[in-house]
Amino acid sequence: MSWLLRLVSRLPLRILQLIGAVVGECTFWLSPVYRRRTRSNMRAAGYDDSELFARCGRNAGRQAMESIWVWYRPAEEVLEQVHATERAERFIDDALETGRPIVFMTPHVGCFEVLPVWFAGTFLSKFGRGITVLYRPPKNKWLRGVVGEARQAPGIYAVPTTLPGVKRAVRNLRAGHTFGVLPDQVPSKGEGVWVDFFNRPAYTMTLPVKIAHQFDAVRIFAWGVRQRHGWVVDAELWTDPLTGDPVKDAAGMNRKIEEIIRRMPEQYAWSYNRYKVPRGAPMPPRRASR
Repeated sequence: MSWLLRLVSRLPLRILQLIGAVVGECTFWLSPVYRRRTRSNMRAAGYDDSELFARCGRNAGRQAMESIWVWYRPAEEVLEQVHATERAERFIDDALETGRPIVFMTPHVGCFEVLPVWFAGTFLSKFGRGITVLYRPPKNKWLRGVVGEARQAPGIYAVPTTLPGVKRAVRNLRAGHTFGVLPDQVPSKGEGVWVDFFNRPAYTMTLPVKIAHQFDAVRIFAWGVRQRHGWVVDAELWTDPLTGDPVKDAAGMNRKIEEIIRRMPEQYAWSYNRYKVPRGAPMPPRRASR
């Protein structure tokens, strides 16, 4: 079926975004579970606007269709649709110049799939440093192969969120490459801690902060803002000191993610099941009654 996805990717980006908007909105209104989860997550963060809710539904569909376009189009075509802010280019260029390890954290905001392509296309030839990105393999066997293969490209090393995948990411970091991760993705049992995310306990991965602390890495939050014709990459340094305490550092990471999301709440993936309890993981701590 990868041939079908390749065929879909031949459509112009703007057409795919329009199709995605329709599919996204229809999915929201036809799936009560999807709709309830999105509304619950938004309300926990203080958003209860019906128009914002509708925009989030459309953007969820756009993200899905954009991913297909990014995966199967040549990198040079993708890069034509990507622009970066001056500060993003400056932060990343300066960090690469130091030669230090770099950990990129990209929340589920806008089109996160475009970040590795932009990074490799912009900086690989200049610095020779690629990026290893972690991804969670889909449960569907066919889709698992498609997603893993589609994310591979020159300078991009896509590895699954398994022990061998994490080990490869660490080896690549030691070899001089950078490391990228979705920090608001729910980890598996034993790979996270319970800390607040928009006022609710969320099982939060500790891998980014542990690696950053271990390697004394430059920490950069980066995201791709969706616009009518492509995306704008923005980034900023996360300079808060890391303590080495996974709970405290993960809490600080979540606060930073919240801050970024509040700048563009319509482009966050509110439908993501952020507050689920992974199989075998401990239940979230009970809050003291007031």
